[in-house]
Amino acid sequence: MKITQNDVNETTEVALLITKIDSLDAESLNSILDEIFLKQPFFLTVLLGHRFDVSPQELEEIMKIYLLIWEYFKSKKNVQRKKVTEGYFEQIQDRNIQMLKYAKSEPAKNDKQKIYSNDLENLKSKALLTAVLYRYINRPILLKMDEEKKGTIYMGIKTFIECFEAIE
Repeated sequence: MKITQNDVNETTEVALLITKIDSLDAESLNSILDEIFLKQPFFLTVLLGHRFDVSPQELEEIMKIYLLIWEYFKSKKNVQRKKVTEGYFEQIQDRNIQMLKYAKSEPAKNDKQKIYSNDLENLKSKALLTAVLYRYINRPILLKMDEEKKGTIYMGIKTFIECFEAIE
């Protein structure tokens, strides 16, 4: 997978956003959630839907990831105007699921890695996804989370990143 200078430059932006998200007070959090509700209601619906499947501590960590995604994309003009719909989300998610099924059917490990690498190559927001994955493997609460739940939530997160990239 190629890493561009833009990807490297975005790491600083993402690091600043992580610091911001990790230090939000209740008032700022509510303000961001209100903004998401107005601009991308389906994104907020999916985030809040996780509360039925995870513990409050896990939800807090997942919420921070969703807020990171929002803060990263919210300055993009089309993300402010064009809403990600449930139908579009499902279309992109189905494509991701098909890619995973295809990769799973490949017998050679190298072939699987090529499929995953090609998939990630098309991602414009590599620094953002890297930060998400880093949180996934370094936050104690997320490390303890059920693997199936974690995988399902990750699939939704990656899908939203791709949805926002497509409308930016």
